[in-house]
Amino acid sequence: MPRSLCSRCQRPEKQCYCKALKEETACMDIIILQHPRESRHPLNTARILELGIGNCEVWVGEDFSAHSQLLRTLAEKNCFLLFPGANARASQDVLRTERPEVLIILDGTWRKAKKIYYCNPLLQQLPGIELTDLSLSDYRIRKAPGAGALSTVEAAVTLLRQASRDSKAHQQLLDTFSLMIDQQINAMGQEVFRKNYQQDNG
Repeated sequence: MPRSLCSRCQRPEKQCYCKALKEETACMDIIILQHPRESRHPLNTARILELGIGNCEVWVGEDFSAHSQLLRTLAEKNCFLLFPGANARASQDVLRTERPEVLIILDGTWRKAKKIYYCNPLLQQLPGIELTDLSLSDYRIRKAPGAGALSTVEAAVTLLRQASRDSKAHQQLLDTFSLMIDQQINAMGQEVFRKNYQQDNG
């Protein structure tokens, strides 16, 4: 029998994290372009941002060339893309002189995020931001593409903290993320976790 899911966070009711989140306003608007496969992933972290940041929207798809809301936003706002593409500059260099109104984030596995990027020339034309001074990811139950890779929520909080010059901004988002990971590890059991995710450390 399928487990009952929370209608907001889409987690099993026993692992619901909604009570850990109170809506905040970020120092810039956030638009997350999410690959359809990621939207169905039970541990996708864009949902934490969507529920915890009032000025955050998640749009699902691969080709956004005819997405009227995105096209209007790009025409009217000072938008930056958080992605290490050809036009990307180090985050601290950008934020020293620029104040993005809108931060666009691509959400999916590294392969899927690149697909969105290359399917949408309009994104390739945007000024890009590449994060610097990264901490280690707490995403202990998904395979990272390489050292320094962060989940979507971790990347967003890192950038927002740099932009606001507040090293503790949006801590509740990271706390909720850690809670979700801990709950998932407890649900699968420590033995399964160690076997599947800690092989390289043992």
